[in-house]
Amino acid sequence: MPWLPAVLLMIALAGASPAISAATAPEVERAQRLLREGKAEEAWRLLAPLEKRHAGQPEFDLALAMAATDSGRPNLATFALERLIVMQPGNGTARLELARAFYALRDYERAQRELQFVLESDPPPAVRALVAQYRDKMRDLPAAAAPTGWSGYAEAGVGHDTNATVATAQGSIFVPGLGAELLLDRGFVRDSDNFSSLGLGLQYARALEGGLTALAGADLYARWHAELDIVDAHAVDMQVALRQRMDARDSVQYTLRHHHFELDHDGYRRMHSASAEWTRLYGERARVGLSAQAHRIRYQQAFPASSSDLVALGATGAYVLDATTRTLAFGGVFAGIDNAVAGRADGDRRVYGASAGMQRRLAPRLEGLASAAVLQSDYRQRNADFGTTRGDTQLEAALALSWQLADGWYLRPQIARTRNRSNIVLNDFGRTEASLTLRRVWD
Repeated sequence: MPWLPAVLLMIALAGASPAISAATAPEVERAQRLLREGKAEEAWRLLAPLEKRHAGQPEFDLALAMAATDSGRPNLATFALERLIVMQPGNGTARLELARAFYALRDYERAQRELQFVLESDPPPAVRALVAQYRDKMRDLPAAAAPTGWSGYAEAGVGHDTNATVATAQGSIFVPGLGAELLLDRGFVRDSDNFSSLGLGLQYARALEGGLTALAGADLYARWHAELDIVDAHAVDMQVALRQRMDARDSVQYTLRHHHFELDHDGYRRMHSASAEWTRLYGERARVGLSAQAHRIRYQQAFPASSSDLVALGATGAYVLDATTRTLAFGGVFAGIDNAVAGRADGDRRVYGASAGMQRRLAPRLEGLASAAVLQSDYRQRNADFGTTRGDTQLEAALALSWQLADGWYLRPQIARTRNRSNIVLNDFGRTEASLTLRRVWD
């Protein structure tokens, strides 16, 4: 009986429930009776038409959410519960109901976080028993974190790029090896432009025996510029992966990937990659990971000499600072060796990088994201043309919002800044990009 947990929840927390306002008391009380009788669909039909009028009233939102979850609409339940939790962060009833909704959506990580919050509030014995019941169910489903089925997205965006050519701002440069000042073509000088973009992604996951999950997916991306046709870009990413869940805390994923990138409607770069990543969960709040990656990068068009083989090791971590506002801090470090295989003028290089960021819920359907990263590239061969050994430091920063317009629809404004400092002027550039993207997601 799927409605039984809701009945137990109402009984266990009846004494702690907020008072029902006169405006909604008859409907809420009737809906609660219907839920106790196992008539969740009737309760939903009773309350759903009243949502626009009474959304924001805690007792109404709670009853609406219970009816939504038990009538097979857990995604709609999360909207009502997030409204309620913003107003009453310590409402244990809403927290437990939100855990039930996440469980129904098979979002077990967030369900565990809400259950932990409920336990930390010292609930009654009946509620503790219900929390234990859900935790036992999740422990008994080792492959459930990656359910079988299709997921995907489609997106469209517009924006402005202050340096669409990703080039130096200087129109000419002096090359010591040639003893001459060279005028640069338009494609090698900083130029701004507006752009539009389209993206499409699809992934299939299938749970196998022994805690294994097989995944396959593809992503398509296209970007067109208003004036600079020479930097119009198209990209295709395809990947297959096998995830092994070792126990309740540990998992390992092996991934093969193919990437093809076109610039100005012609092949520019191909990359084949293989990676392995180990992940461990620490309680309900922390996660760490270690990875090893190998990339075979081959450039086409006029830049085949830039081809290389890159091997890198990395470590990542994430920690939930505040479950109430879904405040998540994350970061990572990596180091690698990039071996030139086609006579690159700067030779091999050593790369070192770090990144950090924070994500936080700002409103029931609005999240904010801030991130920053640094990449240090130390080349090993003296560049004969410029008479020096190249060294680059690339800094990146981004701010973004994600606004959930409706179920599965997201609007994302973003601004990003990139600054690459290089001792060879040809590779020294700055870039700011502002964009607005509308995305539709299917799970």
